[in-house]
Amino acid sequence: MTSTAVSTTQPAGALAHPGGFDPYAAYGEQATASKVYITFKNGEYLFGTDQEEIPLGTRFIANMAGLRIGWKHWSNKQVTDERMGLLAEGYRPPARHDLGDTDQSQWELDDKRQPRDPWQQTNELTLRGIETGDEFVFATSGKGGIGAIGELCKTYGKLYRQKPGMAPVIELGHDHYNHKVYGKTYFPVLKLVDWVREPDAAEPPVAAPPALPPAAPAKAPEPVAPKRTRF
Repeated sequence: MTSTAVSTTQPAGALAHPGGFDPYAAYGEQATASKVYITFKNGEYLFGTDQEEIPLGTRFIANMAGLRIGWKHWSNKQVTDERMGLLAEGYRPPARHDLGDTDQSQWELDDKRQPRDPWQQTNELTLRGIETGDEFVFATSGKGGIGAIGELCKTYGKLYRQKPGMAPVIELGHDHYNHKVYGKTYFPVLKLVDWVREPDAAEPPVAAPPALPPAAPAKAPEPVAPKRTRF
């Protein structure tokens, strides 16, 4: 059986698709879709432009294969450049001195009027809601946040080979330490608490029950000698 694909063209060579699907509109929607970022501030996880709080203990599916590491360049509170890549593909970020912008007299000042390095070490981990499927990006440039992702990687690295086709479930938490200048200082904790099957993963093959040994052939009954009578 064979099938024939039929296509028509519109003016200017635009491809017309049955059912009204517009590939340009679809691509534009995908290309301009903004990421919803999760940040950690003062012991709280916040997301979106309105900085809504996510309760501690909330669980997400972590896309460890999509973990991006590297550097982002900031100017006027906007990202103007980046050197980011996937950890799973073996990306190794450049050293800070190879990025340029080392003249501190040209750096912008932070909230405490101190020069702030425009290149910030950054980790980005995509998280997916277990019930809703909504995706977020936990982005961090802080020592505590990068440390939290590092600890998660340690745990994940010890287990993922034993969990083919499974994705880790993490729980948002926090801890704190006493800083000699700033006092009680919180840092995030991303605890691996469970594993779930990835949507695209094939179900593991079900082992067939062991074959039973062939039954022994039925034994023929022994012939019975006729009874002898007195006659």
